[in-house]
Amino acid sequence: MQNKSTFTRILTLVLVSMLLVVFTACGQTTTPKPTATPTKAPAQGDTGSTSGDGREMEGNMYLTGAPIVKDQVSYYFMGLQMNNTRPGNLGDTELFMHLMDETNVKIDWDLIPQASWTEKKNLTIASGEYPDAFYGPKSLSHDEVQKYGADGVLIDIEGLLDKYAPNINAIRKEYPQYDGFVRSMDGKIYQLATFTDEGFDSHISSIINKEWLDNLGLSIPTNTDELYSVLKAFKENYPDSLPMSFLYQEGNDLNREVKRDFRPIYYAFGVNDTPFYIAIDDNDEVIFTATTDEWKAATAYMRKLYAEGLIDPEVFTQDRTLLTNKLRTQKSVGVYFDYRKDNSMILEEDQEKFTFMPALKSPEGKQIWASAASFAEGGFAITSKAKNPEVIIRFVDYYHNEEYLPQMAFGMYKPAGWTETEALIPSEKEPGKYEVNSGLRPENVEPSDWFMSAPISQGCVLLSKTVMDKYIAEKASSLAKTRACEVYRPHLSKWPYNYAFKFSAEELEELSLLQTDIVQYVIQTHGRWISDGGMEAEWDDYIKHLDRLGVDRYLELYKTAFERVEK
Repeated sequence: MQNKSTFTRILTLVLVSMLLVVFTACGQTTTPKPTATPTKAPAQGDTGSTSGDGREMEGNMYLTGAPIVKDQVSYYFMGLQMNNTRPGNLGDTELFMHLMDETNVKIDWDLIPQASWTEKKNLTIASGEYPDAFYGPKSLSHDEVQKYGADGVLIDIEGLLDKYAPNINAIRKEYPQYDGFVRSMDGKIYQLATFTDEGFDSHISSIINKEWLDNLGLSIPTNTDELYSVLKAFKENYPDSLPMSFLYQEGNDLNREVKRDFRPIYYAFGVNDTPFYIAIDDNDEVIFTATTDEWKAATAYMRKLYAEGLIDPEVFTQDRTLLTNKLRTQKSVGVYFDYRKDNSMILEEDQEKFTFMPALKSPEGKQIWASAASFAEGGFAITSKAKNPEVIIRFVDYYHNEEYLPQMAFGMYKPAGWTETEALIPSEKEPGKYEVNSGLRPENVEPSDWFMSAPISQGCVLLSKTVMDKYIAEKASSLAKTRACEVYRPHLSKWPYNYAFKFSAEELEELSLLQTDIVQYVIQTHGRWISDGGMEAEWDDYIKHLDRLGVDRYLELYKTAFERVEK
């Protein structure tokens, strides 16, 4: 068991230190397969000039079709690299090579690994040497978008979208809630949020070792008392096992969501806990979760599990790679939490050995599960450094037609049997549609070494369910997530855990100071209470210290932001 000083030192390093990671993407370069020209947008406005092929122009830019510009232009895009095993230079992917060649718009890509993203981003903003655009899912948080927009770092793109982005506008019309999500407090739109609409409405899943349950003649737990008994049985009958393991904290950027995969335990005590300890209950009240009786009871339960050796002692320091190894190689975990059960951390051969654990009943007999909003903020934003931002808008809109969108999200269209890169191939199960060729990856090629033919998870993509259903056969991973969502859908909270609060520039400035101190203090104290105990003796001092840190004002800011929109 970790002592107090060791735990505090480790967690402080995780939260405060920024590890600079140099990541070089490598892969193969192939000749792009010709792709059909996208649907042309109608000409808009009086341009005053016409190209030789009859297309209207504004300066160097064509209003429709390709190329987008007569003389080649270059831009610098910077963003968060969501998956460190994937390339950091999107210009190496076949689809973007093709797009840049076809549009005559060259992009210099700079995707930064998550470990060093916050520091790199902050230094870049402070220097005043911004990229022309931020690009990639969650490269900017909602708060950052609003702050940088108010500060003049980002430009309002709504007018540019209205005039130059017919494909994106059609998607905005199909999803009327979209503009409300991306619009900032000042009424302007500085960002595009990304989404792939597959109908998912929750994030995390609780997963339990069914093989162990069957071997011991035990049933799937339905409440916390039963879970405790099951974990005790796992420890007694499998002495070398880890009855429960999870990721306590993954990521150190408080402006982005960090994984606290143990949250389903808190749901079981009636707490819809969130990364910032702010939740909206089903009575439309905004609450600070980490001072409630329910949160305290859940933490006491976690301490009990840890003290009895029922929680993996490495939860405070392990990353996803280590947890995956425990599941795949050591096969030593009884209960864990993940985005889905199948096609994720456990091996395909072990999928039937695990099953979902439902939403556990609270002491009052209630079952709750956190719902999730499908939009991912900060996927694209143009800075004030960009010259002719309308060209950038046209470039992003260009691939938002039905021909390119599925390829952006899942890979280039390739013939049946394609094994060279991750791509889309004709579906045998659903003729006329395409499926990812994940089952064709060569045995001697690791998933992290199999090159992407398109941006996939790294792209700014707004993919509607209409287009998904038209072109993409249901993926195994999507089916796995659909099954997970079905388990928890009857118990979903009214408000998503990742609700997009709207703050003014002044509120954001105040919030940023309060939030860092409050969230870090709660994380450090909470982790120490789990590993070392002491919550009962320290609770009153904990409440007083939160008061000194300004928790009442912190909560008031969130209440004001919620009520101005919803009430």
